[in-house]
Amino acid sequence: MTDPKKWQIGSTLADDGTRREYIVHLVSPRFTARVVRVDPFEQQPVEKEGEADVVNGFVYQIDRRTVLCEIDWTDRIPDADERDFAAHWLGEADRAWDRLRSHFLRWKALSPVQDMASRIDLDISGCSSWSDYTEAFCSENDRSDGDLVKRVRHLANVVSTGEVPVLIGMLHAADYSRVADQIGGNDIWRRLSRTCGEHAEAAALAIMRQ
Repeated sequence: MTDPKKWQIGSTLADDGTRREYIVHLVSPRFTARVVRVDPFEQQPVEKEGEADVVNGFVYQIDRRTVLCEIDWTDRIPDADERDFAAHWLGEADRAWDRLRSHFLRWKALSPVQDMASRIDLDISGCSSWSDYTEAFCSENDRSDGDLVKRVRHLANVVSTGEVPVLIGMLHAADYSRVADQIGGNDIWRRLSRTCGEHAEAAALAIMRQ
């Protein structure tokens, strides 16, 4: 079984405005692999991925629509003839990515998350990963000139004590941690300690974002 403590999924905003998703192996051999969606017929990156090198170096195909590429080896760079070494660890990354991605799908399906998303008028139905969710949240906030975050702030003032951590988690998962901290304040851990059931699970999964 893949140890989730050894792996982390993250995303960055590139200079061209595209959001790029990565999976990181946190222990030796440490490396970072970019997760890229490709056209299943042309095997080229889809437009929303921006520039991506899916040809050079070690490239690992997760499925017909997804590859791991642009591998950044931290501890050692495998030689070209060490394909078995690279294939083994990229296969481990594939399994870890699938497992960690399932955490997002579980979070997305939780009723408190669906309820809060509906109440802030955020459509997450098309999201299949944390990166998709972050992009959806940021795009909607940009489109609405910041109204999405304003709706979250307003809702945090009127929902129950157990629902506030769900909203805080949604902000953390969307890379709006500063706003989440402003809402939670020094009271955040007390709020979390009073949250239970699916509300607690939703908050924990989003804050860990793993």
